[in-house]
Amino acid sequence: MTKVAIFGSEGRMGRLFTRESSGKLEIVQTFDKGDSYKLNSSVEVVIDFSQASAWNDLDTLLSGTEAALVSGTTGTGVDESSYLEKWSSERPVFYSSNMSIGIYVLGNLMRIATDMLGDSFDHELVEFHHRNKKDSPSGTALSLLENWPGRVVIGRNEDSGERESGTAGVHSVRGGDVAGEHHIYFLGDGERLTISHTATDRAVFVHGAIRAAEFIAGKPYGLYGMGDMLE
Repeated sequence: MTKVAIFGSEGRMGRLFTRESSGKLEIVQTFDKGDSYKLNSSVEVVIDFSQASAWNDLDTLLSGTEAALVSGTTGTGVDESSYLEKWSSERPVFYSSNMSIGIYVLGNLMRIATDMLGDSFDHELVEFHHRNKKDSPSGTALSLLENWPGRVVIGRNEDSGERESGTAGVHSVRGGDVAGEHHIYFLGDGERLTISHTATDRAVFVHGAIRAAEFIAGKPYGLYGMGDMLE
């Protein structure tokens, strides 16, 4: 079995990963805030389900090692992109803001629909997550809209005015224990198309990360994602 260390082991996803990966991966070490960040030389892959604010500590853990990295941390920005660039120049790095296989397929369907429908349909995305989610919009929603050629509008209020042509709106709903829902609307004259994905159990993200860890172990250094693993 692939030997792994878990970074962010006491968080919601870290604890779930520990439970769900039993018998599939060998957990050599676990790390959380306040721990001494010294990686065992036997670790092949570090699994990161932390927060973007913890990536300085993650950098400390990875420093001086060649262990691969699988990260599903969301809420990343420019600073985190520089970390990914640095790490992937030293080791294989698998990054996805959403470890669900279904979300990756949703993104492909969205691109196909966008290309086929063009400017004749308006585009809106609505995402639902549990009450404790800190980033908004979700990292997954922003990733889905990365290839949108126009401007992305986050939310709307009384000052938004009429809908600007070529924009895509993204809206966030927070409440309950929702694991994750993303609904993409293509709104035309006289018809509309909706494609969506619902995660009914957070374990789906763990299963994706397990698959990613098995995929990335032993790969040449570089930055990998869902497309590399599935296509």
